[in-house]
Amino acid sequence: MKKLSIILTLMTTMSVSAQVDSIKVYVTNALNIMKDKSVNKAKVNWKEIYDKTLRESSKAKTIKETYPVIKDALHSLQDAHSNFYPEDVVRAYTMGYKATGQEFPVIKSELLKNNYAYISLPNIGSFNNDDWNLYIDTFYSKVNELQKHKLKGWIIDLRENFGGMLYPMYAAIAPFLDKKNVVGTKDAEGKITYFNYENGKFYEGSQVTQQFQLTQKNPKQTEKPVAILVNKVTGSSAEFIAAAFVGQKNVKLIGVNTQGLTSGNQEYKLSDGSFLVLTIGNIVDRTGKEYAKIGEGIFPNIKVEKSSDEGKTNEEYLNKAFKYIDGK
Repeated sequence: MKKLSIILTLMTTMSVSAQVDSIKVYVTNALNIMKDKSVNKAKVNWKEIYDKTLRESSKAKTIKETYPVIKDALHSLQDAHSNFYPEDVVRAYTMGYKATGQEFPVIKSELLKNNYAYISLPNIGSFNNDDWNLYIDTFYSKVNELQKHKLKGWIIDLRENFGGMLYPMYAAIAPFLDKKNVVGTKDAEGKITYFNYENGKFYEGSQVTQQFQLTQKNPKQTEKPVAILVNKVTGSSAEFIAAAFVGQKNVKLIGVNTQGLTSGNQEYKLSDGSFLVLTIGNIVDRTGKEYAKIGEGIFPNIKVEKSSDEGKTNEEYLNKAFKYIDGK
């Protein structure tokens, strides 16, 4: 009986030791990803971050108890954009809108004054391929319908789009871009990777990172003037879209400075299925200009004055868009 007790104690000790080792490996792996990929990796004290994070995580009895510690480590990177998503959140994120009972992003379109095509590009927060395909197909369908009219120009509304997944947003607006290599990221080593879309494929540099399965016909390229509406909510992936149009001859940005989360995130899956969402580079536009200052955002070409009256503000946005289009 005494021998059995010793064996059980030994097994328990071994189990606890293995759990501690597992926790340490999990946290170390997360830190290694940060150190290798963070846009700010040359600007922080890694010994201090490792020491503090490993010390704090040593108190955890389960991997789940390390989540706040990993979030603190991400905060230490001072990029204002990196984040951590637990496995259950990631699972819902990948299941998509319908499976989780959420409303799908509403893409609004309208023919204004019989001559101006209006369409919104809302945020999309799903990591689900079917959702991405539906988003692009819906956008293309509405653009194709508007292109049947004799148009003076286009108004693309990025107001209230706080970000989400860049791939489907970029594919949606690609027919309005005048050339390739108009937006990308610049990493900690200074390497620029431009994003492109062609024939259902999204490219990061020369690598295809997403293949869409679309049913709608690709809209015709347009040379008509395009007004891009932005406000202070316009952020993250939506700022990539705004930056893609900076410097395009037939485009003006109208509104106020965007939110200023002008950096690109990459998802890294950890062993328990959680996502380490890490900022790996800052936005660069077609000229190579880097948008590195947090909170500064992208400047509009045509400013709109703030007003407490939402209706008046919207009217001013549209009037300035009409005026720009008419003047081209």
